[in-house]
Amino acid sequence: MTTSPHTRRSRRWTAVAALTAAILMACPGVALAAPSTGVASVRAPSLKTLEIVTVPAVPAARFAFDDRTLVTDGTGIARVTLPRSRDQHRLELLTPHLDAPDGSSQDFARWVGRGDNDQGFTTSLPKVVLEHNKRIQAAFQSTKLISFDFVDQAHHAVEASRVSSLTIRSDSGQIRTLRGGQSTQLTGVRPTVEAGSAVAKEVTYYLDSVIVDGANVVNVGEQRVAANRTKSATFVVLLRSVHFQIRDRLFGNPIQAELAVTYPDGTTSKLGTAPDGGAKMENLARGSYTIKVAGPGYTQLQTVALSRSQYVDLPVLSYLDMGVIAGTLLVILLCLVVFGRRLHARRSGEEDT
Repeated sequence: MTTSPHTRRSRRWTAVAALTAAILMACPGVALAAPSTGVASVRAPSLKTLEIVTVPAVPAARFAFDDRTLVTDGTGIARVTLPRSRDQHRLELLTPHLDAPDGSSQDFARWVGRGDNDQGFTTSLPKVVLEHNKRIQAAFQSTKLISFDFVDQAHHAVEASRVSSLTIRSDSGQIRTLRGGQSTQLTGVRPTVEAGSAVAKEVTYYLDSVIVDGANVVNVGEQRVAANRTKSATFVVLLRSVHFQIRDRLFGNPIQAELAVTYPDGTTSKLGTAPDGGAKMENLARGSYTIKVAGPGYTQLQTVALSRSQYVDLPVLSYLDMGVIAGTLLVILLCLVVFGRRLHARRSGEEDT
C-alpha cells in the first residue's frame, strides 16, 4: 500500500514530538510550560548561614542561638544554617570567661559586625535577622599570669627580694607598678576594630624601672616582654661592684678599719676590711653612696657616685700622720721662735751701737 506524502510528514512530526518529550523527561532542570490554572507555584525558601567568629580564635566557646547550642571548633568558628526569613533570633554567649590550657584566660569584650553598636558590649544579641548570610565576631581579651626573674649582666640570679618595685608600660600607654617578686595578670591580646572588623593585637610591655636599694637599675624602655608569648619574664639589671682601699693620708700605708656604707635609699650597712685595708662590695645599684671609715685616725664622710664598677681610695688621717703633722708644726714653731729671738737680739745690738 502506497503511503501519501502527507501521512509520512505526519509520522515524522509524531516521532520528533515523542523524542522531544523523552529528552525533557530526562532533564529535571527543564520544565514544560503549563497552562495557567490560577494557582501560584510554591518555591522552597533559600538557606542562609550565620557564622560566629571568635577573635582571637577561642575553641570550645559556647553560644545559644534560640533553642540551639553552638560550640566553636578548633579555629574558633561556629555556624548555623536556617531558611531565609525576617524573623528575629536571639544569640547569646554562654561562656564570657574561659581558661585556656596555656594558663591564659579569655574574657568577652564586645561584638563586631552586627551593625548595632549600642548593644555591642553585652553578652546577648536579641535581634539577629537572617535575610542574608551573616558574619558576627565575638572579640575577647586575653590575659596571662606572668612572673618576673632578675639577673645581673653576667646572668647570675638576683634575689627578687632586693627589688622593691618594678614599673612596666604597655604599648597603649597603661602603666603598672608591681613588687619585685609579685606575679601579675597582664593583658596578652586585646581586640581592636579596624575597617569594621575585629583584630587581635598582641600587647607589648616596656620596662621603665627596677628599683634596687632606692635606685633604678635599668635603662628606660630598653627591655620588653610580650605577655602572650611567655609565662615568665627575665630582666637584666645593671649592678656594679666597688673595691675600697683604706690608706693613711701621708705615707699610703694600708689601714684595717670598718666601713659604714649608706645606700641611696638611706639604709646603712657595715663592712670590715682585710688587713691590707681592702674591701669589696658587689651587686650594688648605681647611685650615690656615702662612706664613713671607722678606724685608728680621723676621716670625713665621702660620697661615691657609682655609675660603673670602680676602685675607690679612702684616705685616713692616722695617728701616725697626726703625730708627724704635730711634730712638724712644733719644729716649725720652734724655728720661728729661735729665728725671732735672734732677729730681736740683732736689732737690739744695732741700736746699742
